[in-house]
Amino acid sequence: MNLEIADEEARELKLALDIRLREMRNELVHTDDHAYRDDLRRSLERLEKVAEKVSGSGTR
Repeated sequence: MNLEIADEEARELKLALDIRLREMRNELVHTDDHAYRDDLRRSLERLEKVAEKVSGSGTR
């Protein structure tokens, strides 16, 4: 899937992803439920990849 967005939109998306990733990392540290932690870690890894792609699109 390809998604074309303007530079300003990419910056907003990156900011939103960074905020969510920070929240997820904090939640990961504070959860004791191992199954939930595993799910959260997988989701975190997927979103980190998306954030890398947005960053690599020439917008920072």
